[in-house]
Amino acid sequence: MSDCVFCSNIVSGKESHEFFRSDRIIGFMDKFPVEDGHCLIIPRKHYVNILDIERQVYLDIHNLARYVSRAVMDVFHADGVNIGQNNGECAKQVVMHYHLHVIPRHCGRELMWSRLDRSDQELEKYANMISTRLNDIINLDII
Repeated sequence: MSDCVFCSNIVSGKESHEFFRSDRIIGFMDKFPVEDGHCLIIPRKHYVNILDIERQVYLDIHNLARYVSRAVMDVFHADGVNIGQNNGECAKQVVMHYHLHVIPRHCGRELMWSRLDRSDQELEKYANMISTRLNDIINLDII
């Protein structure tokens, strides 16, 4: 879908700070994070939301989210993690391509939902750190 920013930039490989790519899904850093370590997992194939995504692709994304959550918590010394997914404009879905947010959380620090300004170098560094930790946690061949 040429009008989808995820399809044209992330899936195509033009612009992303990836920590994971398989034949069905991609994990990458949110370009406008609300916390350092905020990342996204998307299907490579275009699905608008939870109502049209294929079951196995959905399961792949959420299975990876389990491992990414541990990696993000370890790398960013987080106390917890938020997993979020919005469906439809009135539910605040901005990019109409199914995506799952993984956001590290720290006790005592309120999440303000304001976007942080991080450089491409910082985002690439974070992606590399998560990728390294993911490789320590799981055998990526099973996903």
